[in-house]
Amino acid sequence: MAEETTDVAALFARLKGEVRASGPRRADASAAQVRLSARDQAERLWVVSAERPIAGKAGPLKLLLRRFMRWYVEPALADQRAFNDAVLKLVDDLDERISRLEQRK
Repeated sequence: MAEETTDVAALFARLKGEVRASGPRRADASAAQVRLSARDQAERLWVVSAERPIAGKAGPLKLLLRRFMRWYVEPALADQRAFNDAVLKLVDDLDERISRLEQRK
């Protein structure tokens, strides 16, 4: 079995680019502004639910199907919400710890 090596610097640069792309679009945006923008987006999107607007001719059928499938879908979505909440709390904790370490320098 061939061992795969990961270029950590390239991976970090790619992730950094993705975070910046989801943040403020201004070229002069500071790292703090990008971080706050990403956090705001995470706050808006962390809640996962089966409740979505229903449009179109199949609306009544979709509403009926939603009621019958909720028992199956909601437990998985509840687990996803719990995971998302835990991740956001861990990210906040890491951000605080990094800030404290940066202040020590």
